Amino acid sequence: MRGQRPLPPDETSVLDAVGGEIVAIVSPVSICMMCCVFLVRLLRVDGEDATQNVRGGIASAAYQEESSDSTAVRAGGAVLNSVIFVLFITCATFGIFFLFKHNCTRLIWGYMGFSGLLIFGVLGAAIGMETCQALDAPLDIVTFAVWTYNFSVVGVAVTFFGKTFAAPLVVKQGFLIFIGVVVAFYFTRIPEWTTWTLLVAMAVYDVVAVLAPGGPLRVLVELAQERDEAIPALVYEAAPAARGARGNGGGGAGGVLESVMASRAGAPRAAAGGAAASPPRSGPSGNHTLTTEPYSDYGAADAADADAETKPLIRAGERDGVGDGSETSRVGRADDADAADADDAFALPDAIKLGLGDFIFYSVLVGRAAMHDLFTMFACYFAVIQGLIATLLLLGFAKKALPALPISIAAGVVAYVGSRFALEPVTQQAAARLVVF
Repeated sequence: MRGQRPLPPDETSVLDAVGGEIVAIVSPVSICMMCCVFLVRLLRVDGEDATQNVRGGIASAAYQEESSDSTAVRAGGAVLNSVIFVLFITCATFGIFFLFKHNCTRLIWGYMGFSGLLIFGVLGAAIGMETCQALDAPLDIVTFAVWTYNFSVVGVAVTFFGKTFAAPLVVKQGFLIFIGVVVAFYFTRIPEWTTWTLLVAMAVYDVVAVLAPGGPLRVLVELAQERDEAIPALVYEAAPAARGARGNGGGGAGGVLESVMASRAGAPRAAAGGAAASPPRSGPSGNHTLTTEPYSDYGAADAADADAETKPLIRAGERDGVGDGSETSRVGRADDADAADADDAFALPDAIKLGLGDFIFYSVLVGRAAMHDLFTMFACYFAVIQGLIATLLLLGFAKKALPALPISIAAGVVAYVGSRFALEPVTQQAAARLVVF
């Protein structure tokens, strides 16, 4: 347009610089949520039918919701169920930490591989049969069994041993999304009061577990950084990380429910003069939850590396007799200022990683909203996405592991309450009056 001056190449906005990274995370999360909504709407898991399908599960271990129960009884039972569920997840995470600390990595991977096989071969097969029946698909049981067997074996191999089989990243991403859809769909079958209370409880747990000193996820991350080894967990990797980054393996109870936003918190800082640190050595499993490469400050890292090749590194013991002392101190102060500016600048990792537990609980929230109506579902969907983008922006400033559930869950709950109990009555009254007149 006339009168508008185009921005110079070096003057780009934050969204222009990180748009690709944000889309790489938002897209799979959206696919997982929409697939869960499709299954919920297709198989009509709502209301009282849902409460009959989850009896005996960990999410309703203490209280079984009945239609005749009062509001106070439902609220108290939902809180009790949520407390037990959070305690179970906490114990499972500390159990993984204990095994990981004592180098029982193979035991963890074995348990997680078995759990993944159950998800693919049992839960996934049950959903597949219900879907085929709902769509009247002409498929015989023998063919379905063969497909299920092949899909389960390949899914476990790619998800948990992808590096061994040299599987493409996009294939592993597809299987991870499938796991998120299956687990989230089954979580939508728990009673409504327990669902919303559990979502809020998991968001609070996420904050404590990741940010509080001694939190189960924090100590697990710190141990992995200290030993430079992989955290056994189901983590979605948006893109192959550059400069020696490693992928992530799968997880069972602890890994599925892990909700740590992977960042470059444990990356060794560049040496004085801008030389990049050497890539970390590979751990026993060849994978890790947190990426450990230095941040790429929107192209500034390449310039810094080129500048580092031309600048001499002056050691403390060699300063005497090398140039002027004032020149040495001036270069040192300039390097310190550049390093401080780089630390304060906004930057995202080359490959953002998101715990699969975030996929699951986002999808549970939107799936539960879809049981009411599509208007409420879309309101919750956009609220969750906005919360996820806000978390990604905070990740760029914090440059350390952040919990990905709190902002999105809080926004989703507010959107659900506002849409269902505030906007919906107004829109219904307006529509009714328009029809009458």
